[in-house]
Amino acid sequence: MANSTRVLLKVIVAVTGIALCYAQQSEIRVSTYEIRETVYGDTVGLMCNYEYPDYYKENVIITWLFQPADANEEIVIMSKTDDNEPLYYGPFGNRIEHTGSRGDILIHQVTLKEDGLYTCEVNFYLSKAYGEGDTELIVYYMVEFIDILKYNAGDYVWAPPGEPISFDCEGTRGKPIAELNWYLSNEKVPPESESFTENDDGTFDSYSTVVIVPTLSDHNAVLKCEGFQDTRLLEWKRKYESVVLNTSGVAKKVVSFVLIISTIALSSLFV
Repeated sequence: MANSTRVLLKVIVAVTGIALCYAQQSEIRVSTYEIRETVYGDTVGLMCNYEYPDYYKENVIITWLFQPADANEEIVIMSKTDDNEPLYYGPFGNRIEHTGSRGDILIHQVTLKEDGLYTCEVNFYLSKAYGEGDTELIVYYMVEFIDILKYNAGDYVWAPPGEPISFDCEGTRGKPIAELNWYLSNEKVPPESESFTENDDGTFDSYSTVVIVPTLSDHNAVLKCEGFQDTRLLEWKRKYESVVLNTSGVAKKVVSFVLIISTIALSSLFV
């Protein structure tokens, strides 16, 4: 009787494609990445490799679940039964793609909301063999803007020699935090103060103030504020803004001279 009942249950499972329970299942090893890192807008691959049981190898349900970094609940984002086409769910829409012969997936055009924990469950429902593996996905965002406040990029800034002058720089929406570094004529200058604030989307705005005491030899020197994000995916992509120091006042005199000449030339037209 027990044997006939077990056979009947297997028939029900085979017909419905649903695992009725996980009781008395053997464990199989599922291989996934421990951590994956990607950049907003890119495509990232999540691995789900597994060993096969001794029998009913073709009868398997693969399920991917996602738990956002800021939430406690998991949602199903993909399921695939046997050789059937995979089904996709949730906010990812058609940006998820099953790839390969096992459980690997691709996520296209990754957003900041997809930061979190991904679990691949593998259930050989007839063999009663089950396993799962987790991957933590970290999504980075390149700082949007680097801005030396009160100035435009390339501005010629009057900086009287011997007098302290301060500059403020802001880095907008970076993940990880954009460290703002100051350079005067390519020489690093320590900041006077640094701070940051976190945005609702998990990015950060960073702020830095530098105080310099220019000398006459700093005339036409470039002062640069550069953002550095401490991840191998963004460390070679750096944004910056710079201004040019005017310590001699020559530019103002040249402008005045040009205005005087222009005024004389215009006046001569009416004589």
